[in-house]
Amino acid sequence: MAKVYFGVWKDKVIDNRGKATEEWTESPIKIDDKFNGKPLKAFVNWDGFLVFDKEADILKTLADYMFEISSYGCCGRCFPGRTGTRIIAEELMKLREDKSNAAPLDLIKDLCVSINKSAKCTVAPTAVIPVIKFIEHFSDEIGLNVSKQYRYVRHLTAPCTAGCPANVKIPEFIEAIKDYRFDEALSIIRETMPLPGVCGRVCPHPCEKNCRRGLVDDPVNIMVLKRTPWDYEYYHHKKPQIPIYRDKTDKKICIVGAGPAGLTAAYYLAQLGHTVKIFEMLPEPGGMVAVGIPDYRQPRELLRREVEIIQSLGVEIQYNTKLGRDIFLDDLKKEYDAVLIAIGAFKSREMGVEGEDAGYEGVMTSGIDFLQDFSLKKPVKIGNRVVVVGGGNTAIDCVRTAIRLGCTDVNLVYRRSRAEMPAEDYEVADAEEEGVKFHFLINPVKIIAKDGKVVGMECVRMQLGEPDESGRRKPEPVPGSNFVIECDTIIPAIGQYPDLSFLKESDGIKVTKWNTISVKEDLYMTDVPGIFSAGDCEWGPNTVVKAIGAGRWAAIMMDRYLMEGDVYLTDEEKLQLTLYKNKVFDKTEKVCETPTIHRVHQEKLDAQYRIKNFEEIEKPYTEKQAYLEATRCLRCMRMAMVTIGE
Repeated sequence: MAKVYFGVWKDKVIDNRGKATEEWTESPIKIDDKFNGKPLKAFVNWDGFLVFDKEADILKTLADYMFEISSYGCCGRCFPGRTGTRIIAEELMKLREDKSNAAPLDLIKDLCVSINKSAKCTVAPTAVIPVIKFIEHFSDEIGLNVSKQYRYVRHLTAPCTAGCPANVKIPEFIEAIKDYRFDEALSIIRETMPLPGVCGRVCPHPCEKNCRRGLVDDPVNIMVLKRTPWDYEYYHHKKPQIPIYRDKTDKKICIVGAGPAGLTAAYYLAQLGHTVKIFEMLPEPGGMVAVGIPDYRQPRELLRREVEIIQSLGVEIQYNTKLGRDIFLDDLKKEYDAVLIAIGAFKSREMGVEGEDAGYEGVMTSGIDFLQDFSLKKPVKIGNRVVVVGGGNTAIDCVRTAIRLGCTDVNLVYRRSRAEMPAEDYEVADAEEEGVKFHFLINPVKIIAKDGKVVGMECVRMQLGEPDESGRRKPEPVPGSNFVIECDTIIPAIGQYPDLSFLKESDGIKVTKWNTISVKEDLYMTDVPGIFSAGDCEWGPNTVVKAIGAGRWAAIMMDRYLMEGDVYLTDEEKLQLTLYKNKVFDKTEKVCETPTIHRVHQEKLDAQYRIKNFEEIEKPYTEKQAYLEATRCLRCMRMAMVTIGE
C-alpha cells in the first residue's frame, strides 16, 4: 500500500513533510506504490489530492488535471465549466513557472468557489475541490518546480457507471435519450454492453444503488431507460448500426457457452475482425437467461433478436454441443488460437434434508431444472400444492411460474428474513400480489411421503444469530418449533455451481476452493496460455450484467493475447479498476438539489390478468415517459488523474 507525503482527502489534511518515509501515513485509498508496475507520484480526484513522492510536481499535476477537465470532462454547455476551468489551469501553470505573472491566490480560489457553485454539471464543481484544498493548506509548495517529466493518466466516470459491472456510460446515453437521440443512446450503450434489451429487463440495476439522485428523492430508473433505445430500434424495425473496428484477421477463437458472457465476448471479438465460433450445450442461445428466466420477465423472441445481431457480425453458434461430452478441451486448443470457457453455473446444490434422495414422486431435482424443462417444452409434472425452497431470483421465478401453471397453493420457504433475501424487492412484491405465500425464517428438515409420494415438508422455525462470513446474521433453529407444510411438490432453489467435470489434471487449469475456474486477476486468462474464462464459471452464480462485463474484459484480453502475445492492463484501465474498487459513490454526500419530477414507473399488467399467461409484465416507456425520466439525471460526472513515473 502506498504512503502519503502530503495531501488533503475528504477534508482531512495529511502532512508528513519533514518526517522520515517510514513515518508517512498509509494512503486513505487502496492503491499500490507501484501503479501498474510504475512508480506512483500523485493522485487527484473529486475528493482531494495525494502526493506520494517528494519529487512529485503537484502544481503541474493540478494544472494538467484542470486542462483535462476543460477539454475532455466538461460538456461545454456552460461558461463556468468549459472556460472557467481552463482559466484556472492556465493560472496554475503561471504560478508554477513565474509566480509574479499569475493572479493572486485568493482570486484563483474565488474563481474555483464560483465554478463550484455555478457550473451546470458536476464535473467542474468537483474538479476545483483539490485546487481549493491545495491553496488553503499547501500554498507554500508553490515554489517547488520539479523539472522531471512524468506521465498523467486520467479517467472520466460517474457513480452509476462505476456501480455498473458493465461500466455503461450511463449519463451519456441518458443525455441522448433526453434529446430524443435514441440511435445514439443505443450506440453508447453497446460500447460496453451488447445485450441492452436483456439488461433493460432482468438486470438487478446496481447502478441505481449508486445514483446520486437517490440522495435527493428516488434514483433514476436507469434499467428501464437502458431498454428504451433498444425497444425503439426493435419496434421501429430499424437496422442496427454496429461498427467494425478492424479488417478480418487470421485468428480463430472458440467460445464455450452462449450465455451473457460468451455472447458478449463474441460480439466484441467479431468487431475486432476475429473469426468466432460458439459451442452451446442447449438447443438455443442465452444460457440461463433463455432457460432460467421465464418469458414474463424476458420474452424469448427479444433475446433471440439480440443474438441475431451478434450473429450478423459473422459469429457462428453450434447448439446441443457440450464440453466434455461432444467436444474436448485438448482438441479445441489445437484447432483454435484462443479458447474462452463461459459455461455458466448449471449444477444445483442439494438442500441436505432427510428424504431428499429417496426418489419420492414430487421432489424435483432443482429450480433450474424445473425452469429449464418448462422453457424447452419438456414434460413438467407439478401438483397443486407447491413448496419452493430458496430466496433468490430463481426461487421467485419458480413460484411465479407455478402460479401461471395453475397451481392453487404456492409457497416459498426461506431461512432468513425478507430483508436479507437476495431476490429483488419488486419481484417479491409482484409474487405476493400474484398469490404466492412467503414463509420467512423457516428451514426444511425432512420430506414427508406416503406410498412413495410427497405429502408434506417438515420445517423448523429459525432465529437470526451472530453474523457469519457473509456479514449477514446466521439463522439458527428454534428448538421445538418444528411444523409441517402440506404439499405434493417440492422444488429446491438454493443455488448453483459450475460443472467442471470436463477438466483433467493434464489440462493444467487450476480450480478455486469454490469449484470455479481460476484466472489471473483482472486478466481473465488461466494458467494455460490462450485459455480464458469468464462469467459464472469464474466466480459462481451471479448477475447477467456482471457476466456481460466479464465477457467484454475477456474479449479485450483475448485480443491482446492474439495480436500482441500478452495480456495486460493499460494505465487508464488500471486507474479505472482502482477507482471502482475504491468506490465512486458516496452515500453520505449531501446533494443540494430540489426534488422535481417524481420517478417515472413503467406500466405493469394487472396481477389477475398476468397470472393466466406468460406475457411480458412490464411495458416499455413511451417517448414522453423516457424524456421525463431522463431529465431527472443529475449528470454526476467525475474525473480522476494519477501521476506516474516511467
